[in-house]
Amino acid sequence: MKQAVILAAGRGRRLGPILNGKPKCLLEVGGKSLIGHQVETLRELGVEQICVVVGYGAAYVYDALDDDIAFVVNPRYADTNSLFSLWLTAAWIKGPFMLMNSDVLAHPDIYRRILESEKTCLAYDSTSGSDEEEMKIQLLDGRVRAISKTMPAAQADGENVGIIHFKSHEAAGVLREADRLIRKGKTDHWSPAAIDGIVNKFDFGAEDIADLPWTEIDFPADLDKARTKVWPQLQSLMQTVSNGRTNRTENLIVNVRQQSSLETSRGATKPAAGSIYRIPAWPMA
Repeated sequence: MKQAVILAAGRGRRLGPILNGKPKCLLEVGGKSLIGHQVETLRELGVEQICVVVGYGAAYVYDALDDDIAFVVNPRYADTNSLFSLWLTAAWIKGPFMLMNSDVLAHPDIYRRILESEKTCLAYDSTSGSDEEEMKIQLLDGRVRAISKTMPAAQADGENVGIIHFKSHEAAGVLREADRLIRKGKTDHWSPAAIDGIVNKFDFGAEDIADLPWTEIDFPADLDKARTKVWPQLQSLMQTVSNGRTNRTENLIVNVRQQSSLETSRGATKPAAGSIYRIPAWPMA
């Protein structure tokens, strides 16, 4: 059973009024939300179980996605970071899983390459990784040896895209490391901190996807880039013949119910009770 976790609890303050009170995973590019693109791509690739970690504006996310999605609630989204959100999903994860940030727009082949890798693998862009805001990676003989935002640019081999697939051993390892860090009070750390803690213990691969369009959206300029540059490139590539068939953009339509139907089945601000996986406890460090 293929599983995926999408981290979508953050508020996205750096985007300012553009969000209009909604979480940034619901920003629209190409007529669909960022998380909508992700969910549809995962399902196209055969990922049967998808869990979304929600926090700020959770009700909006509930209403944007269907009842086959599981939700983990991060009640401390305002004072924690993505490491804490990852830690909250530990009981839901049953083995190998994909992990991604909800603010990434990426070509479906990036997901495919990572999912089909023979070993635990993350996507990175070798043409990026010099900016202070970028999550940098360092490689040795093709294996990830470090991942950090504070890494000096001169030591970086590229930028982490925010899409990774953990095989069984690495999945268990990253969850143990997340638990160790959280119990030490590192609730404000990014999820890659757990990855950085285990890369030297496992065969941790990396796939350079610099040949494919993608972007992370943190600032208004990033959203403009996504809409005016990345999406047109992505759309054009998706219309070409790949793997013996035509991948048409119109096939990447999110399977979302009409708002009226959602309100009837869930209530205007409440998700379907059966679709939420609730965490019984969390540390208050």
